[in-house]
Amino acid sequence: MRALLSLLIFASGCAGPLASLKVERPLTLESARFTIRSDGTVDADVHRIEHALSEAPAGLAPWGGLETPVTVFVVSDHRALERAVHRPGYAWLRAWARLEDVVVQAPSTWTTNAAVIDELLLHELTHCLLFQRTGTPESWRSKQIPLWFREGMAVWTAKQQGLYPTLEDTAQWAEKNPALDVFEDGEALSAEHYLEVYGFALHAFTFLERRYGAVQLGALMGQMKAGADFATGFEQAMGTTLARFQRDFLNYLHLRAFRGTGRSAPLLRPNLHELIEKRRPGA
Repeated sequence: MRALLSLLIFASGCAGPLASLKVERPLTLESARFTIRSDGTVDADVHRIEHALSEAPAGLAPWGGLETPVTVFVVSDHRALERAVHRPGYAWLRAWARLEDVVVQAPSTWTTNAAVIDELLLHELTHCLLFQRTGTPESWRSKQIPLWFREGMAVWTAKQQGLYPTLEDTAQWAEKNPALDVFEDGEALSAEHYLEVYGFALHAFTFLERRYGAVQLGALMGQMKAGADFATGFEQAMGTTLARFQRDFLNYLHLRAFRGTGRSAPLLRPNLHELIEKRRPGA
């Protein structure tokens, strides 16, 4: 039922804000094919996105690359983005990915930093790759891949570590909020605790990648493609249960096993917009 609801929501979104994006720019690379769709008034943004897409295949290479073409919809502002993806109230949101498409807010409305745009598109295309390599057009929505894995993988692949709290920050936040469970409730928590949840996701995924490596993570995706759900595929690929891995990571935070690699928590935690502003040229 949730998969059907998501499909109906997306269909209504296409009939709304995305239906007017009729100007197409195809981009064919050696290992990927893209189509950029816009309303024709954001040429500079389209060129920025085209550059980001041309750089993305190299970043996706550790995971084997995209399996099918991706369409990138460029919407004019944040309100149009929220309407297109049905995520009202997510002020920090700049893009949204699905199996074969990405909806992105016109970069000129939030940054002029080319590196930030490149990272954002690589982040979103990592989601597309994950959905493509774990499911089919009929099954990908039902896989229910947890937020910590989806977002951790995307932040790790796009090398966006500088945007999120460090291990020490994350450990302190987890200790101060013992009732919050990012592994189980990350989706709900992300609306109000965006930076903390994504930081947790990044460090959990990094812990996983360092322990098992890209080959085993690829095996996990393969198990899911063959029909396994996330928890079952995880156990088959990693040789341990998902619950045990989660306990190991929480112990890693609690015991500060990373000592020497973190820093103390900042007195004032900046929001994503402030972090991006600091990374503008000349800032």
